[in-house]
Amino acid sequence: MRPHRIRAPGCIFHVTSRGNNRQDIFQTDEDKLDYLGRIAKIFSAGRIRLLAYCLMTNHLHLLVQDTVGGALRDAIRRLHGAYAQAWNRRYGRSGHVFGERYHPEVVENEAHLVVGSFYIHNNSPEAGMVKRAQDYRWSSVHSYLGGSSDIPVSTDLILDLCGGPERYAELLEESAGAVSETPERLPDTAKVRDMWVAGSERFRERVESMVERRSDRRRRELRPEGLTLDAVLENVREQTGASRDAICNPSRGSRHISAARALFCMLARREGIPAVEISQTLGRSTSAVVHPAERLSRKSPGRG
Repeated sequence: MRPHRIRAPGCIFHVTSRGNNRQDIFQTDEDKLDYLGRIAKIFSAGRIRLLAYCLMTNHLHLLVQDTVGGALRDAIRRLHGAYAQAWNRRYGRSGHVFGERYHPEVVENEAHLVVGSFYIHNNSPEAGMVKRAQDYRWSSVHSYLGGSSDIPVSTDLILDLCGGPERYAELLEESAGAVSETPERLPDTAKVRDMWVAGSERFRERVESMVERRSDRRRRELRPEGLTLDAVLENVREQTGASRDAICNPSRGSRHISAARALFCMLARREGIPAVEISQTLGRSTSAVVHPAERLSRKSPGRG
């Protein structure tokens, strides 16, 4: 299944990917250095912050922040496409190198972010490859313990939450052995629209409102330029007399305002604007956008 896309800037993701049929995708140090070099180049161009990583033998873990929103999928596609071509040339092979599509898991800030980094760095000792996380070269753990990794890693966010490298080292050691029930996912995860989310129930509700369906994306890509939410809001203001502030206020409001809000939802949806964009404007869930729009559309199918 194609991963859902979240376009909100600043979201943090745990990304995993395995070799096709669980084959080794990193057979030599040259393979790992090739992959890391491509990360540094492609993530920088796409404004993706690399927070942590671990390259195993037949799979990998990345902890990243999509600073612009909606850029991660294209960055991973470029990264894995270029690496697969180089890998096939190197080994005289053809066909898929990575199995299925990559798996992005949305991560809540603070506690889940810190725990996620511990889980990623402890992958190698959990797999029996080394005794301690810091004995493994092919992860970002050394950047967190006062040294450096093979490529730059943004450690400031997690180290600030932990209290610095020394405290991070203590917590990392304490967390050893605390593995997730499913290796591909971080601890404390649940599904939201077929996407795994590591975080609290309240955070999962926020993610649900940010997830963009493929049909939403297609409508936006096909939408003519100039048809904006601002234009739709102005149209509704002219028709109903309700102010923009009243329509966008997340409180319930009067019946008149609720009717104007429903009209806004219906007209915006007819223009092909994704429900997730409308919900962010209104400060409401996507269901609070879709249901009023559908009800009003059934009552007045020719309107707008």
